[in-house]
Amino acid sequence: MLAVIPEQTRLVNIAAMGFYIDGKDVPKIRFDQFFKHCRNDRRRIWHARRNIDMLAGLILKFVFRFKLILIFTSAAQRHHTGITRFYCRHMEEIISPTSAAAAYLTRQACVVPHGVDPARFFPPENRALEWAERTLSGKHGIGIFGRIRPNKGTREFVEAAIQTLKSRPEWTAVIIGETTPEHIPFERELRSLIKKAHLEDRILFMGFQKNPDAIPHWLRALSIVACASHKEGFGLPCLEAMASGCAVIATHTGAWPEIIQDDKNGLLIPIKNSGALAEAFAMLMDNPEQRESMGLEARRAILNNYRIKNEAEGIQAVYEKIFNRYRVI
Repeated sequence: MLAVIPEQTRLVNIAAMGFYIDGKDVPKIRFDQFFKHCRNDRRRIWHARRNIDMLAGLILKFVFRFKLILIFTSAAQRHHTGITRFYCRHMEEIISPTSAAAAYLTRQACVVPHGVDPARFFPPENRALEWAERTLSGKHGIGIFGRIRPNKGTREFVEAAIQTLKSRPEWTAVIIGETTPEHIPFERELRSLIKKAHLEDRILFMGFQKNPDAIPHWLRALSIVACASHKEGFGLPCLEAMASGCAVIATHTGAWPEIIQDDKNGLLIPIKNSGALAEAFAMLMDNPEQRESMGLEARRAILNNYRIKNEAEGIQAVYEKIFNRYRVI
């Protein structure tokens, strides 16, 4: 939302409402202001992203009789609960970021993939120099992004890194993301595996990155990025890495099989398979021309189909369809 709403403001009068909306370019509206505006007879779109948002929209529409047009974005790749299905039946339109997520719905959805800003995520002029500025060992880096937990594939990443880095001293692996309190024992377990392999200085936990510019800088330094989740709603780190010209290895989940053309703009591997991840690492580490070609194709795919501008325009097309429907009415 924080990324796409600024793009949407170029196309429609829109504002966000809720907690923790701190994007400086995101227009905001308080509930009391929205409540006041809805007292007139103009129709307005209420675009919900969670169950609680759908419930609030239903109450405003059917209890307070506001002229709201309800839309829901459903990213989950699972069968919905009864209450979610009930809410969805009362939505005017449903948007899904992937065909896989849309297939779990009991009604037709408009597929609008997420996008990233290619002006923020872009390849470096010299990736080796970017890595050198990290002041870490080796000449090249591999990385994984996301919270440190089993379903994000962190264990598979560590196991695959241990297998491949032992014989490739020019490579270092970084794990970038937060470890929440309940997963501290899991991180300790991974650190123990790394210590046993004597790779503490080459498989590193970098923690949560507070600076919003840190992730784009890391991606310009890394040569290979693994997206190893067991299940994803969409998985933006994959798009961000591709936009940055990294060679991406992703599991068969989320939007990744729809985005990646295997062995062209990335590699696809089975979930929960550290052996397959290690093989992919080794192939890309040992073939710099393939890494370079894959990164170029990945960047091209983002520019053609997965810019944040594309997402904003896709959502706007859904809005326009609804506006035209009510103009006819």
